[in-house]
Formats: sequence, C-alpha cells, structure tokens
Amino acid sequence: MKKILKYLLYLIIAFVGLLIAMNVFVPVYVFDEPVPFHGDYLHNPYQDIDSTYWKCCNFHGHTRQYGGVTNGRNNGNAVYDSMYRLFGYDHVGISDYNKVNGYENGRDPGFIPGYEHGYNVWKTHQVCLGTKKVRRIDYFFYQTLSHKQHMLNRLGEQNRVVAVAHPSFVDGSYNVSDMKYLSNYKVLEVLNGFVNSPEYWDMALSNGHLVYLIADDDTHDVLKVNDIALKITYLNAKDNDASQLYDALLSGKAVGVDFYLDREEQMDCKVKRFKRDIPYLNCAKLNGNDFMVSVTKPINKAEFIGQGGTVLKSEWHDDADSVFRASYKILPTDQYVRTVLTFFDGTTMWLNPITRHESSDIIKQRLDHVSYIWTAALWMVYLGIILVIVKLVQKYTQNKKVHAE
Repeated sequence: MKKILKYLLYLIIAFVGLLIAMNVFVPVYVFDEPVPFHGDYLHNPYQDIDSTYWKCCNFHGHTRQYGGVTNGRNNGNAVYDSMYRLFGYDHVGISDYNKVNGYENGRDPGFIPGYEHGYNVWKTHQVCLGTKKVRRIDYFFYQTLSHKQHMLNRLGEQNRVVAVAHPSFVDGSYNVSDMKYLSNYKVLEVLNGFVNSPEYWDMALSNGHLVYLIADDDTHDVLKVNDIALKITYLNAKDNDASQLYDALLSGKAVGVDFYLDREEQMDCKVKRFKRDIPYLNCAKLNGNDFMVSVTKPINKAEFIGQGGTVLKSEWHDDADSVFRASYKILPTDQYVRTVLTFFDGTTMWLNPITRHESSDIIKQRLDHVSYIWTAALWMVYLGIILVIVKLVQKYTQNKKVHAE
C-alpha cells in the first residue's frame, strides 16, 4: 500500500511539474505601441448589406461530454439541437471544451467545426471556429501578456476564426489593459450569456485594433429559460453556408442582440416572444459623415459610443414616438463610432464600429514580437531553478538512505 501511495505521489508531482513546465517555457513577447484609427476614409461594414438576409446564430454552447465531468448538464446533442431549432436558429454551433463535436455536421448546412479552448484556473478561454486541429496545450496557471499572445498566435494557425471568450468573466483572466496590446484574433465575445464585456472592446478599438463582435449564449443547460436565446449573433448572409457565415463574421456584417430575459417566463412563452419581438437591422448607412441606423422596432434609446467608451450622443424616445431610426454626424476627431440601441422591452442591439483609415485598403495592426534575448535569459533562469530543485531532491534522498542504513 505504501508503494502504491508513493508511486501515486510521484505521478502527481510529475503531472504538476509538467503543468508548471508548460506554463513557464513560453516565448517572451515585446509589443510596439498601438496606433489608434486615423485617416479620412470611414469604413462602414454595413454599407452594402441586404436586410432580407439575416441568419440567427449561436457559436458558443456546451453539451454533456467526458462522462459529465465538464459542465453540459442536460445538453445531449439531440436536445441541444432541437431546442435551438425550436427558437428558429439558422446556425446551431457546439463548442465543447477542447473537443470538436460533429453532431451538426450534415444537420446544419452551415456546419462549422469549433470548440472552446482552455482549462486554466483563471478561465482565459478562446472560442475557436473553423478548426483544423484541436490544441491540447494550455497554460494552467496565471498567464502573462506573453502567454495570452502566444496562445492566440498558435490558435490562429489552427483555426479560421479565434474569438477572445467572455474576457470579463473572471478577474485575472483577460485584463482590460491587455486589449491595448493583444492582436491576431478576429473577434471578441462582447456579449456572453454570463457577462458582457464592452469595456474590453472599447479598449481594443481605442487602440486601433479592428476586432468585431460576436454574441453567444455560452449555453450549459438548454432546458433552462435563462440559458438559451439570450445573446444572439445575426450574420448578414444570403445562405446558411459556412463560407458565407465566415465572411459575414470576419467582415463585420454582424449585429449582437441581448434579448431581454424574464426568469419567471415559461419556455414556450419565451419561444413565442422571441419569434415575435426580436429586432432586426434594416440598414446602417453612411452618407458622407452622416451615419443613419434603421431597425424594425421602435427605439427607446440610441447611443453612439467612441474612443475610451465615451458616449458621443444619446437619444431618448417615448413609446408614442415610434421612432425606428437614429443618426449621428461623425466628427473629424472621432476615431471610431459604435452603436447600441435599446428597445422598450429591454432588449438591446449592438452594432460593429465605423472606423477611420488612411484608405479602403485596411490593414490590421500586429504589435507582438518575440524577444529571443529575453526568452533565452528567462529560460536559463528557469533551468537553473529546476537544476537546484533536482539537486536538493537528490540530496534529500541520499540522506534518507544513509539514515535508513
């Protein structure tokens, strides 16, 4: 029995050592200073959309996997699919932890292989879409900016779309200040069933990172009214085809809807209300510097938000006004402008930003560079610490043998 416990202890020590090694032997990155949006060209991702083509999508949700170890509760594949189809979703995405679930392949013409990457303590996670290969490695303990950038870079090589997932979910996950420097990710999960993260988005946008939004339920139990049809991504695509969905998501032809939640509501009532009351974007047009947004439901409040998350303009309307439009004149000092519309039932619609550029040839900035000198120096320190620990263990073992004799 003692031998078994001894070997078990060795296994635990080896496993913890492996986790530590994975966490420490990461390249050290240095970052250029970001350049905010600037120039005379205003880029509007919605300029040429067709309002008859909106696809209702969820990309982040979990089914019961690994014998129930991960949090999928009642979400069998068939139940998960049928509940989302009940609400009328066009695209039903499953993002199980570190595993591609192929259940929708053949059922959903827009099937996109994806998963949620990450099993670390602080839930520094990413939603990966268009997966070629699942990345098993993660950094289990606290992650520096270098850890986060390195992971985004590696995931970017293996997936068509990488989204920073629920960045404000846990303190110590992504920090707001991280978004000033992080790059090489395509979208940010601004709306999540557990938490919204607009301050992270504004930090990225204020520092010239053209990242678009995604909105997801992050479903863990589709049979609960407060876990489904909460945060919805609407993509402007003619067909529910994977390539069209990718294009719409990456080009910013998407809106996020935060659907009002009534926790006392029965599921069948929510389905009816969803199909009846969900708002749609008719158009979001730029005419010179004049930006106008039109939707299918009367607007209670319209906010136009710019650099630093500053509200540039706020419009309020009474229910009797039945105002379906809102407008803002973009000033030369506005680096970007994003729009949030609030409706009378409490539902909100979030639009991607209009951004300034020097020309229509938009280049997304990269700020990260591997510092080979700092990496080598830090790794030498780590190796030195490991050697000292090994020597101490050897000495302890030898002393123990001497005393035993």
